[in-house]
Amino acid sequence: MTMKKQNLGLLALVLLAVACGGAPGNPDGNEPVLRDGEGAIQLPLLTTGANGQGYRLTGGIFEITGPVNRILMDTSEDTLTVQLPAGGYTLELTGNYQVERVVPNEPPQPIQATLVSPNPMAFTVAEGEARTVRFIFKTPAPGTTDLGFTVDTGGWVTGTLDFVTFTGAGPSPFQDLIGKSAPFTLSFETAVLSRSTGFPPRLNIEGSPVLVQFGGPYSAFLNESLAPNLSGGLVRMSLMNNGPSSVRMDLLDINNAFGPPHLFSLMIGPNTAFPGLLDKDGVPLPQPFQIDAPFNITSASGPLMQVSGRMRATGSPR
Repeated sequence: MTMKKQNLGLLALVLLAVACGGAPGNPDGNEPVLRDGEGAIQLPLLTTGANGQGYRLTGGIFEITGPVNRILMDTSEDTLTVQLPAGGYTLELTGNYQVERVVPNEPPQPIQATLVSPNPMAFTVAEGEARTVRFIFKTPAPGTTDLGFTVDTGGWVTGTLDFVTFTGAGPSPFQDLIGKSAPFTLSFETAVLSRSTGFPPRLNIEGSPVLVQFGGPYSAFLNESLAPNLSGGLVRMSLMNNGPSSVRMDLLDINNAFGPPHLFSLMIGPNTAFPGLLDKDGVPLPQPFQIDAPFNITSASGPLMQVSGRMRATGSPR
């Protein structure tokens, strides 16, 4: 087996980020004046890479729904600041939005970019502070590129989790999920790929750090507990040779020990095969994949609690 860092030839543009910590400041340095019960979020529309390359999101309409509703249509500013009463919200990106490459003294150039985050995205506004929310775009790019913290070279999985059964001693927030579905995105910045020519041949993928996001209706448990505790660690995936021109996802596992007071793991079961490409040794090539498989999310702190269901998703290691 050989192992090496792969140049995955993809950029993820994190164009909408809400700053963590206390009440964020405006770009001109003036702090927003927050009333009791309010928080503030910032929506940067311009990101600059470490090499000076800039990207801008234009033409978007931002529809915020929650305790109060807001519609933001002006994307001429570099950063939008929004003050909202504390509570749970969803943010949907609509309109004829596009990502543009910004070059000094040249007209903006639209580039191919795909939104992989759940849309709408769920988030929380806390009194006197803001929470992190990111819409992630993926765009193909040749060669090795280092554009800093707003761009990565990893892959993603995006789809829906259908929650079906609960196992364990109640009461548990898992129980409130039964019968519901949630859009999700799992994204990682970098990946290490390794080939295994044993039987059956496999392509193994380790991606980190993982960012897990949930969309759809706001859920305090999904957005404030489960997503942060699954994020930040390592995801392991394995594409397995399933016969001539056939591949299936044999492993998807997040086992993250970074998140007290809750520890969670996510793992899928046997997955449906899909048409795929193999190299001369029968090892699956890095390629888009499909997932239609059972999954378990397990709490590893306190008494064993587990929610199970069906994951239907697509993704790519690069």
